[in-house]
Parts: sequence; structure tokens; C-alpha cells
Amino acid sequence: MSSNGRAQRSICMLLHGGFPMEVRVAAEVRAAVAAGFDVDVLALRRPGEPAFEEAEGARVFRLPVSHEHGSGVFQVLREYLGFTFLAGLKALQLTLRRRYGIVQVHNPPDFLLAAAIVPRLLGSRVILDVHDLASDMFEMRFEGRRGVGVGDRLLRTLERFAVRNVDAVLTVHEPYRQELIVRGARPEDVTVVLNTLDDRVLPSLDGVEKTEEFRVVYHGTVTPHYGVGLLVGAGAHVVGSIPNLRLEIYGEGDALDGVLERARELGIADRLTSRRILPQREVLRSIRGAAAGVVPNLPTRLNRFALSTKLFEYVALGIPVVCADLPTIRSYFSSDEVLYFRAGDSTALARALRIVAEDPDAAAARAEAARTRYAEYTWAKNERRYVDLVERLLAS
Repeated sequence: MSSNGRAQRSICMLLHGGFPMEVRVAAEVRAAVAAGFDVDVLALRRPGEPAFEEAEGARVFRLPVSHEHGSGVFQVLREYLGFTFLAGLKALQLTLRRRYGIVQVHNPPDFLLAAAIVPRLLGSRVILDVHDLASDMFEMRFEGRRGVGVGDRLLRTLERFAVRNVDAVLTVHEPYRQELIVRGARPEDVTVVLNTLDDRVLPSLDGVEKTEEFRVVYHGTVTPHYGVGLLVGAGAHVVGSIPNLRLEIYGEGDALDGVLERARELGIADRLTSRRILPQREVLRSIRGAAAGVVPNLPTRLNRFALSTKLFEYVALGIPVVCADLPTIRSYFSSDEVLYFRAGDSTALARALRIVAEDPDAAAARAEAARTRYAEYTWAKNERRYVDLVERLLAS
């Protein structure tokens, strides 16, 4: 293959996040590598991580910026702008050594696209991968603070500019696709690649140890809007009626210390196991065989579009799902497949957990129905959609 051909079949991913901890990005990297692409990833650097390594088949360059959960507006802006500046310099350095066929920018922030300017001027095709609506995330994190309205309008303007000035837009589900079109994206530019579970990391379900405990699991980021505190409140409600209750939280975030303190206040700290962030494969092995997997997202402006990766992971593992009743999730799974509770209500979550405990056969039937539905959403189908998009951009 000519040097130009090698350059064309190369992808640079820009990610204000950890890699390979960001499971969507890791799945897309594996898909690209399997399709014969060389992949570089520019990401945040967590304490203790090397500045460079190879992971998931990609070369990973970690820049000297880390994310601080719970930071104020100016600290967040400084972090995002600092990462964008350093990512732009690194992309320039790497582009001078090779020409990328594709530069894929993962939001937020949308202005991370600025780091792709030089590669684009030199011929790279640019994809914006919209994980979240940046303006909605900003409103959720800083609601009630001075200047939020101005920031929201500015981010919406940046968002509109971003989706109209790239070669393609990826996003995580159909409701986001429709919302991006409303906000200015051209319909033909937006492709949905769901955050479903890559079979390459799916652990075997054989030999899962049976336990007498009623294990209720949550895994992922522990921030206020994900409602993990509801799980502790619900646990306090049901501990008398479910005496073998065991709550398990796998993850970290700015709300974790508060969740653990709340468990101590409610007298159920001995029923709660918490482990900090783990690689995806290890987390999935840890949660196998749970009695229930909980998706407790609060009913915020951002979460009306929530379609959590953990939901698909619970379903793929055959774990009965107890889920906040939110519209986007409703559009993918019915009440026959997922047990819904009123979002934001720990008492309603407690009732749902009792239902699962009192009728495990019905819970197992819902889990099986959800796995049948999941056949429509498998990663194999989404991987093909992703690779086809990349190939079309290169061919055009």
C-alpha cells in the first residue's frame, strides 16, 4: 500500500475524557482497528497513567490535563480550553508526521473541533461524535448560577456552528438525532451509533456463582444528576423486607462521598459495597448474576435524552433492569422488558426493588424479553454502521 493509502486509512480521535475508560470510544476504536485502520487517540491523563501507551489496538497520547469532578464554571472552562489547546498542538505535531484520513472529535465540548483545524486544512475528513448536548449538560451542572442563560445561548450557537461545519455527525440514539436536526444539523449528515455492548468485552455467563444475597448493582459515574443517592434511600426503605439486600456501586464522581455518607446516616453502610472506577471488562465480570441493575437518572433537561450504556450492559448480561421512567429509554424498551419507577422518587425505586425480590420469575421473564429486544440494537449492527460511514467519507 502506498504511503498515501496508509495515511488515508488512519484516524485520530480527540477525547476530553479517559481512554480506554470511555467505553463508546473504545468500542469505535476496536471497530476501526478491526476494519484495518491505524488509530491514534488524544485523551486526558488521569493520575498514575502513562503519557503514552497502546490500548485497544490504538496509540494513546495522554495530555497533561485531568478532569476535576464538581469544579466551578471557570475551572471547567479553563480545563476544556486547556485541553483543546494542547490537543490542537499534538494534532498538529502528529499531522506533520502523517496525514489522517479521518479526525473524529468526541464532545463535549463542541469547541474541541478547533483542535482539528490543521488536519482538516491538510485534507482530513472531520466527524463530530455527539455524546451529549453540551448546552443541556452545562445547564444541568450550573443551574441557578449567574450567567447560565448567557452560557446556554453561547453553547447553542457553538453547537449549531459545529454540526453544520463538519463532514459528518455521529450521535448515540435517534431522539438525539432528531434534536440535533432541530438545532441546525442537516438530516443527511447525522448517523446514529448506539452505545450498545461490544461482544468483544462481554464476559462469559457460565459458572457465575450463586449467592443468597439480593444484589442490586450500579456502575458508572457517580454524579448528582445520575441519581445514585436514590439507590441508598431505596435501600433504607427495603432493608427490612429484603433482609439479604446487598448494594454494589462501581464508579467514582463528585457525588460518591455524599452517597457513602448518606448510607452511614441511614444505617445501611454495612449493606453497601463501593469500588472506584474499573476497566469495563472487570466491571462486567463483577456485576454478573446480580438480582437487579439500577438506572436511577434524575428527571433533568439533559436526562430526558438519557440512554445509558449501563442499561444495554445489564440487558446483555441478562440482569433484570430497574429504571427511571424517562422518555428516551421508553422509546427503546417497553414495560414488559424493563421495570420502570417514577424518576427522582426513592420510594418508587424501593417499591420496584420489592417487586423484583418478591417475584424473581417475573423479573427473569422481563430480562429475557429485554434480551430479545436487544437483538435489534447489538453492537455488531452499530459497528457496521460506523465503519460504513468512515469508508464513505474516505471514498468521497
